[in-house]
Amino acid sequence: MPKHNVTQAFHYATGGEVLHFKKGEQELPPDVAAHAIKHGFVPAPKTPTAKQPDAPAKAEPAAKQ
Repeated sequence: MPKHNVTQAFHYATGGEVLHFKKGEQELPPDVAAHAIKHGFVPAPKTPTAKQPDAPAKAEPAAKQ
């Protein structure tokens, strides 16, 4: 399980049991991590953005005749 930095303590209910997660860096099960990210208790992981292709260079103005 990857570690997540919990920025605010929260509770997670599953199967009739309520789990408490304290503030700080800790390993979270995938379903708990998804819940925490969705509700803002853990910052969303940064996804690599696709590099935008460079803008084409400005076309040279046609020579005046």
